[in-house]
Amino acid sequence: MRKVILVDDEMFARKGLVGLIPWENCGFEVVGEAEDGEEALALIEQMEPDLVITDIRMPVLDGLELIQAVQARQGKAIRFIIISGYGDFKYAQQAVRYGVQDYLLKPIDENELVDSLVRIGELLRKEQPRTEAGNALLHASLFEKLLSGRAEEESIHEAANTFGLPERLPIRYIAVELNDVPGKVSDAERIEWTERAMRAVARVLTRTASRNEPYIHLRGEFEWSLLVQMNVDTQEARRIGEELSRACGGIGNAVPKIFIGEAVSNLAQVRKSYLSALEAMKHKYARDDRSVILYDDVKDSVLHYKEIESVLFTELMERLEENDIDAMKAATETIFATFREQSFAFESITTAMSRCVHGATRIIQTMQGDEKKLASLKPMLEWKTEPRTLRGLRNLLLAFLTESAGYISELRCMMGKGDIGKIKAYIENHYNENISLKSIAERFYMNSVYLGQLFKKTYGVYFNDFLLQLRINEAKRQLRQTDKKVYEIASSVGFSNADYFVTQFEKVERKTPTEYKNALLQKN
Repeated sequence: MRKVILVDDEMFARKGLVGLIPWENCGFEVVGEAEDGEEALALIEQMEPDLVITDIRMPVLDGLELIQAVQARQGKAIRFIIISGYGDFKYAQQAVRYGVQDYLLKPIDENELVDSLVRIGELLRKEQPRTEAGNALLHASLFEKLLSGRAEEESIHEAANTFGLPERLPIRYIAVELNDVPGKVSDAERIEWTERAMRAVARVLTRTASRNEPYIHLRGEFEWSLLVQMNVDTQEARRIGEELSRACGGIGNAVPKIFIGEAVSNLAQVRKSYLSALEAMKHKYARDDRSVILYDDVKDSVLHYKEIESVLFTELMERLEENDIDAMKAATETIFATFREQSFAFESITTAMSRCVHGATRIIQTMQGDEKKLASLKPMLEWKTEPRTLRGLRNLLLAFLTESAGYISELRCMMGKGDIGKIKAYIENHYNENISLKSIAERFYMNSVYLGQLFKKTYGVYFNDFLLQLRINEAKRQLRQTDKKVYEIASSVGFSNADYFVTQFEKVERKTPTEYKNALLQKN
């Protein structure tokens, strides 16, 4: 194991890092902590770590002064990661001069730090020169400054020289992704796949753009960025995109996706190309059959921000409860076909995924189960942390739903005939109908008195009070969000008599429906 020391004047920040990062998986172990640079210096001399992660702002001796002192005293080359709340490019430049390996901004992103640790571990293993990592940091900072649109003329000139790009010729921003990387892939395989992808991209750029040492910027795990000089011809851009896709194909079972921004006339305008590439990425799921998406292809296309139809969601949840895997798969296919055919926006798909996950976990919780027992829950909750195709996302959801359906079936067997969880779920889905304790008991072949007692014992509320609260909550939602008449709302939530509805509403809310709505209008 490589030894690492944490230096920060905030104890909770240090302890947070200790618990946040899977150090052993990254090949490191935390051998000491210090609250200022002076204490850290003594600890470094004692422990001789391979890596020091230090805040840049500390009392007595700050992070940069600590690095200077270590370099003056230590014969062993020690790597440093600087952590700071100060995102000034000048700090990155100063840190590079001291040979810092990475420069991370607070709050620390777990994936960023893990990626940095993996990279540094690999550097230590290969004993690569410290200056190489320092240059990488400077290059990354310079690249991001270009994309931010805040680069001054001097920085633009520096970027042109550093990245081998012309300042005054058309250029495009390109994003490269490897999608659907299997979750069980080891860290070593991930590193290998990353290196293979970067070599493949470099070969394409060398051949098509005559670039001997193209700069490839790491955006995230299995995500990279490039700046490529090319004319405004979309066919040339598509050809290069297809070459990149073919070059990255065959790396494991991953699926390459290429997104290309619009051509801009010079390096100073590269942010415009970057933003247009992000716009192209928004159409990833609407055009899931495409391996290359140009901004020029989608600039006139419209994405829709909408929810999946309630009937589709209800069908999926009912098939889930019934453990009807084939029907559940068919319902899932219909939902994902809707995403593609109706050009759902990414945010809408995210909402739909959350709705499906919450729907399944709510059923499990209702049946007194523990959703944390599902091995597929964590990958499903974290599906946005790595690139995925629409097909990959569908497979991930199906794996979760299939496991959930099996677990729900087990819970039902344990609960026996008196399936109180299913009864509660039925009430929640049918409260707007003419239901009662007696009709529910008949439906589930139970004694109505026993059902009433079991319901109160399980959920701490009487059946009639629970049903009334569901109806009143929905009535309040309709009063807030629609212009329906009171009698229309009464009918829609299960009351055949509008006057009785008003009486019950006033009993719960201490005001009539009309008074409730008027109070909302007065607030506005």
